[in-house]
Amino acid sequence: MISEKRRLNTFNIWPGFVDVLATLLIVTIFAIMISIVTQLYFNDLIGKKKSQIVELDSEIVKIGELLALEKSNNSKLKEEKVKLKSKITNLENQVSLLSDEKRKTKLQLEISQSKVFSLDEINKSLLAELNRKNNKISDYKTNLDNVKNKLFLKNTSIDVLKQNLVELNEQINQLKVLLDESEDRDRKNQIQIKNLGKKLNLALAGKVQELSEFQSIFLKKIKKVIGNRNDVIISGDRFIFPSEIFFKIASDEIDEVGSLELKKIAKSLKEVAKIIPKEIDWVLRIDGHTDKRPIANSVFPSNWHLSSARAIKIINILISEGIPPNRLMAGGFGEYSPLIDKNTEDAYAKNRRIEIKLTNR
Repeated sequence: MISEKRRLNTFNIWPGFVDVLATLLIVTIFAIMISIVTQLYFNDLIGKKKSQIVELDSEIVKIGELLALEKSNNSKLKEEKVKLKSKITNLENQVSLLSDEKRKTKLQLEISQSKVFSLDEINKSLLAELNRKNNKISDYKTNLDNVKNKLFLKNTSIDVLKQNLVELNEQINQLKVLLDESEDRDRKNQIQIKNLGKKLNLALAGKVQELSEFQSIFLKKIKKVIGNRNDVIISGDRFIFPSEIFFKIASDEIDEVGSLELKKIAKSLKEVAKIIPKEIDWVLRIDGHTDKRPIANSVFPSNWHLSSARAIKIINILISEGIPPNRLMAGGFGEYSPLIDKNTEDAYAKNRRIEIKLTNR
């Protein structure tokens, strides 16, 4: 028995080993999820950068268009200047043709004034327009430099993230190698676990065989104390008692006759318990069953409650007769485990029963 206990104690290693493998698998899945999320983040970030570059190209095109427009305006101003010079030349020719010195002088004065006024206005307009265009071009250049600087910083960040992704992929590959090694060890251990399981099953089968000997002794003693009752059925390793031996219909109160029968059973069980080895973990199981008709009173809400209460009452009687509580087990099945699935009085009577069985815990 001691060697069997030692072999059983060695089994506690494997659940811990399986927990380690499960933890390693969770870490691997988590690392793979991080890799996928990082790649999605990089793709989204690169898409945004491409959109910003397209916007910069559009701004540069607009600046080029403005410069072209300025060149066109300068060309028009030059043409107007040429026209003005031509007009002045014509006026000068007219002055030379005048015979009257006074009119010639007056005309020259008007020409001079016209020249000065026109040139001043043109110069002012040209200077204002040129200053405005220069300021606008300067602003565009400043914005362009800022965008270039931001783009440079973003590209630097992308390079860092790419490097981190490479390192993360390397770690994932290392985890995959460790997982493969763990799977190989797991396959080898599974073979060992199967062999140990076979040994355990053989050991358990031996324990069941040991208990079956005492079950036979218990059955023989119970047969002897209950006598030749036709209403008590022996099915395999359990006794099936009609509920009416112990209880009235729809009640969990044990009458005097039922109490006497239970005392006989308790006496037989105590005699068998003395010869059962301590290594066998046995219990006496009491199961209550009812018929399928719904119960109709204020004490029991359902047949489940009634069947459980009856099993507990029997256990209380056995405890009072000296059976240790740790060797007793109560179960209530209600109407859900019938022997005969029919709607007849005979079927109802046979389904209302108490089953008693000596078994392993």
